[in-house]
Order: sequence, then C-alpha cells, then structure tokens
Amino acid sequence: MAKKLNTNSNAYTLTYAAVLVVLVAFLLAFVSSALKPQQDANVAIDKKQQILAALGVRDIAKSEVEQQYDQLIHADESYVLNAQGEAIEGDPFEVDTKELGTKYPVFIADNAQGEEVFVFCLKGRGLWGGLWGYLAYDPATEKVTGAYFNHESETAGLGALIKDQPFQDQFIGRPVFDEQGQVALTVVKKGAAETDFQVDGVTGATLTSKGVGEMVNSNLKAYMQVFAQYASESAAQGCQAHEGCQAHEGCQAGHCDKPADQQCQHCKNHANEE
Repeated sequence: MAKKLNTNSNAYTLTYAAVLVVLVAFLLAFVSSALKPQQDANVAIDKKQQILAALGVRDIAKSEVEQQYDQLIHADESYVLNAQGEAIEGDPFEVDTKELGTKYPVFIADNAQGEEVFVFCLKGRGLWGGLWGYLAYDPATEKVTGAYFNHESETAGLGALIKDQPFQDQFIGRPVFDEQGQVALTVVKKGAAETDFQVDGVTGATLTSKGVGEMVNSNLKAYMQVFAQYASESAAQGCQAHEGCQAHEGCQAGHCDKPADQQCQHCKNHANEE
C-alpha cells in the first residue's frame, strides 16, 4: 500500500515553498520579458519628450512625439564626443546619462522658433538624489534657448519644482559666457540673482537649486572644453577664415564660413575687425 503523503511534515512544506518560488520566479521573468519591448518604447518616448521640452515643444500627445522628434532633431548631423573632444561611433540618443563624463552626446536640432541649436545632456546631484536634464544652446548668440530638468526624489512642492516649466523658462535667453569668455551660467538663492548669468532658485529649496546650478555650470564647462578640442581637431575641415577661432569655446567648425546672420559671436567680432 502506498505511503500517504504527510502534508504536515517539514519536508513537504520546504518542497512546496521551493516549487512555488520557482514557479513565481518563472512567471515574473516571463512577464518581464514579454513587457520589456513596450517598457523600452515608453522609456524612449519619455526621453524624447524631455529633449523636445528643451526645444520648446511641450504638452503634445504621445502619439505625436516620434514625428516631432524626427522633424526637429537632425539625426544625421548629431554626434558623440569623447572626453578628448574626438568624435566617436554611436547614436547620441543611446548614450545613458550615467556615461556623461566619458561620452558627450550632441544633438543638432531646430527649436520651436526654427533656430538651429545644440542640445546638451546634463547630470548632477540634488538634495535627495540624482538630477538630470537637457539644455538647448544657440552657438550664434551664445545663449540658452530652452531647458528641461528632472529629478529622482526631490521634495514635493519644493525641490521637485525644478521639473516645472516656470523654473525652466528662466533659463531662456540667458548668456552662457561672461566677459572673460568663461562659462558663468548658474542658479542662486531665490532673490539673490544680480546678473544675467544668475537664475533664481526655488523658494525653500536652496540645496536642490544649488544642485541645478552646479549641474548646469559644470556640464556646460565640460561640453565647451570638448567642443574646443573637437573644433581644434576639425580645423582642416573649415572655419579657418579667422586665426584663433577654432580654440574659442563658442566657435565651432564651419561657423566662420556661414552667412553673417548664422555665425557665432566670435566670428562676427573677427569680421567687424576686418
């Protein structure tokens, strides 16, 4: 006669639990695998929405994001630079924020006003966690034309307000370089701004505001440094009309050869001297 299974034994309990854990793990892995393509697609859409926000295109339906992105981003002209200012293989959209510092994705795009701009990726640290964002920069005027910031875990109603448009819109039209040609754009305590380079922070969120200021300033400095190196390496490809242009942080390859209304300020200054 077959021995009756003892459902009250420790062996039965452990075996039952082990089988259940394996089954649940298998189901979770299956569901995760099945949903991954859709999850990846949603992440890509969200990233494109953030880049579009920096270009001044906001509040559009998800169904329109792909079309707007493809229309405004010059994918064939965008590129990735390494820390030495050398163009390297890769799609700038595929560069993860965590890779900034070794890779610098540069998007060439048209903003909502039809101006050709660069879009830079940013990363930093707030009060409670990581910060990131995108900044649109017009090399012809050396000013910011748009910005978008986000956060991991800043305080709701305080530091989290950096994600809102009113704070981000303060960066529009701000100059990047001071009279000495150094990157000067930053964020200061609410009400303490004294120059065009200083943006008012969020009330009651001094540390988060400081984090955004350091993120903007340090990332722009890094980008301008690799740009200068890239421009120097690219001298043979153009922009040789004026000696010294390639070493200038705001002057990129080809700018001096463009019509006057499309040149960067450094090139215009050279032209006025002639």
